[in-house]
Amino acid sequence: MNKRVFRRALVISLLSLAGFFVLVTTVNQQIVHQQARDLRRVARTYVTSDHDGVDRQALAESEAAFITIIPDNPQTTRQKVMADALRGRRAKAFVTSVNVYGRTEQAYLFRDHGQWVAVSRYKSSVWTTAPEQFWILTLIFAALIALILLWLFRSEHQYQEAIRVMSHNLDRIREKKEPDPVILPPKSPFVPVAQRINALAAEQAHLREKVAVRQSSFDRLIDNLPLGVMLIDTNKDVILHNHAMSQLLGHQIPQPRHSYLDDVKTYALARMIEHTFRHEKTHHQELTVLATQKSVDASVIPLNQGISRLQVLVILYDVTYLRQVEKMQLDFVGNVSHELKTPVTAIAGFAETLLNGAKNDPATLDKFLGIIFDESKRLTQLINDILTLSRPETNQAVQATVALKKLVDDALRNLDKVIKDKQIQVEVAIAPDLQIVTDERKLTQIVRNLLNNAVFYNRLAGHVTITAQVVGDHLSLAVADTGIGIPEEEQARIFERFYRVDKARSRHNGGTGLGLAIVAELVKSMDGRVAVNSQVGVGSTFTVTLPVGQNNRPA
Repeated sequence: MNKRVFRRALVISLLSLAGFFVLVTTVNQQIVHQQARDLRRVARTYVTSDHDGVDRQALAESEAAFITIIPDNPQTTRQKVMADALRGRRAKAFVTSVNVYGRTEQAYLFRDHGQWVAVSRYKSSVWTTAPEQFWILTLIFAALIALILLWLFRSEHQYQEAIRVMSHNLDRIREKKEPDPVILPPKSPFVPVAQRINALAAEQAHLREKVAVRQSSFDRLIDNLPLGVMLIDTNKDVILHNHAMSQLLGHQIPQPRHSYLDDVKTYALARMIEHTFRHEKTHHQELTVLATQKSVDASVIPLNQGISRLQVLVILYDVTYLRQVEKMQLDFVGNVSHELKTPVTAIAGFAETLLNGAKNDPATLDKFLGIIFDESKRLTQLINDILTLSRPETNQAVQATVALKKLVDDALRNLDKVIKDKQIQVEVAIAPDLQIVTDERKLTQIVRNLLNNAVFYNRLAGHVTITAQVVGDHLSLAVADTGIGIPEEEQARIFERFYRVDKARSRHNGGTGLGLAIVAELVKSMDGRVAVNSQVGVGSTFTVTLPVGQNNRPA
């Protein structure tokens, strides 16, 4: 029991006891007044007894009263007590209380024929007049007090329980949990508070749902950003990151808070972060990540500037592909310049020689003109290849039904001279009735470049095998040769522009270094794929897989 409840119980008990005593005192006063009236009535009967012939002794016995005549010289104890009560009194009759033989009596003193007479009775009270009723009243009052105290303790317990549950609910709301139900009587003073708490819980739940949805959207946004994002708090711990940042840094960043130095191993980036914390200024720099060797455009931005809880946002943008494209562009320009310079220089040199007098010799003239013609053809081929690479997807695709074996035979016919000179055996394992619906122009260029590559880079008396078949909705075309082969470490680069495995033999064979690059670009424009399987000294097999129309079935 706490002090507040104890004080309330004590106050209620004291007030109840005071009320009980006030009630008993009031009843006693009423009894005393009633007894005084009875004494006056007996006195009047006593005064008139002389005229009515009433025996005064019998009157006293019948009224259960003491009638005492107070002489000037009292002899008995009762006379003396009554005489003492007269001292200092006025001459009129009056009621007073006296103590006779150790008992309190109520006496009415009056004058009769020159003498003072006292009519007295034992003083009555509620416990002497009606003792049984008095104890019943006492028990009822005690039971009433007990009921009041019981109601008080029960109410206090209910209040304390309601306060405890509501406090617990507030704690649960603060902990983002559902509150427990509160059962209260309809007239309880805590009903409005409980309703406010329930409303607060519902509002908090709604807000938590909105925050969760926004947080989920934000997390998805951050995770799907192509930029690497990392947020570092004032203690230099990582509190937010995304998958792109893990890929750029080269390892999985753990979720628990930890020092950013556990993840950032590149000195230049760590220095940018430290300088941002120190000077609260944005830093921007392009650098290479040590672990992945990726080129990134790094921005380190201070947040919450000017306050103690400074945060730093690190944003990494992967520019590796851009730098590779820039390098490829530079390499392409250099290679084109070099490739164009060779035939142009040959044409200019032989033309100058002819102009300086060599034209007068018919044999020399024919020889030099033949060289100039060959170089011009090579120059034309190089220009056409470059144009093909520059706009492989700008030409509108024209779908047509193509007889694949005829297309391959036509491409081989242009290589008859080279095939005969190198004594190459060609095998075309394609069904004569295989027809497909595709872009004939692009497919012709793909086949011609693959056959050129297979023939020019083949060995003397080698073999070339061309196979094709339709599987489902895809055409699989394979060109296999027994040529020089391609080292495994260079197979990933053979589809780059101007890349040659054997540069000396490529120029000797009249290649431009763009054939396989053209094949790759055209296959890509047709939503297909090209693969190579090669072994040095054994040969190479190039496989092209292309989607074809619904009617692509052998006729």
